[in-house]
Amino acid sequence: MVWIYFIATAAVIIFAGAKLSVLAEKLAGQLNISSSTVGLLLVSVITSLPELATSLSAAVQVGQPGLAAGNTIGSDLFNLMIIALCDTIFLKKGILRQAGHHTASLRRYLLMISMILLTLTLPNQVSVAGMHFNAGSLVIIALYLVLFFRTHHADTGHADAASADRSQLPQTLLKFCAAAAAIVLAGMLLAQLGDQIAKETGLEQSFVGTLFLALATSLPELTVSITAVRIGAFDLMVGNVVGSNMFNVFVTALSDVAYTKEAFHIPENISPSLLFIGGCTITMTLISLIAVRQKRKAKGLAWESVLILLLYVTGLCAMYFTG
Repeated sequence: MVWIYFIATAAVIIFAGAKLSVLAEKLAGQLNISSSTVGLLLVSVITSLPELATSLSAAVQVGQPGLAAGNTIGSDLFNLMIIALCDTIFLKKGILRQAGHHTASLRRYLLMISMILLTLTLPNQVSVAGMHFNAGSLVIIALYLVLFFRTHHADTGHADAASADRSQLPQTLLKFCAAAAAIVLAGMLLAQLGDQIAKETGLEQSFVGTLFLALATSLPELTVSITAVRIGAFDLMVGNVVGSNMFNVFVTALSDVAYTKEAFHIPENISPSLLFIGGCTITMTLISLIAVRQKRKAKGLAWESVLILLLYVTGLCAMYFTG
């Protein structure tokens, strides 16, 4: 029965995520926000709401640090795989090569994912007013907020203010909030269902977070990406994926602070296999950085997509067999 609830909840996220991405673009036009902001900032945060709700619920309500961290870092792995999967299925000859200007955002994400892995492995716990968390998590939270607002400042103001139709703004906002609420509630339920599945199947908590929760909560990114690829909006797709991954690292740090019992740490309360998942994610990001610098389309299947898909499968296998 729990599997039926899990599938039904995932379906809600797919439906609400698809609606939310469309509403986000309308909202961007009505509020005079540029298309770059829609991909890298607005849509990425919107589609990452399930990760936020699920990881915070896993940390605060369920009390499972491995589930919380496995969900976000596993989602990062899955999100990068989405690019390679769409490139392979739709035969686009290198989506990353055609995405354009994402070198800076990929570098920022590489910095953040490296920082969170160091934070989870190094002894840096602090105690404040009965709360126990990593000092590195506070640094990551501050860094993300700085990068977010700097990117927003750089990318806004390019749309034509005169062409922005705000007559439908109240209606769009209402629909937007409804879809966002559906995603958040479904994400909170997924955390509890994931914990129940872990107990019933005997699978390790971090593996469940990486495989089941990461896949389900990344369905909005998958929905947006498929739509973007079909219309040739590669910049929007890659911007959404990279922005979502940065937000997921932020959520990991936030979950660490919210879990006041003790700091997130490998191997005390998080499986060491998550470190391997992080390593695969870093390698995928480095491959993506190399690919975006190549201006020519691949003659056939892009080598970077093949490597990213292999790394994704390797990461999941390592998580299962070593968890």
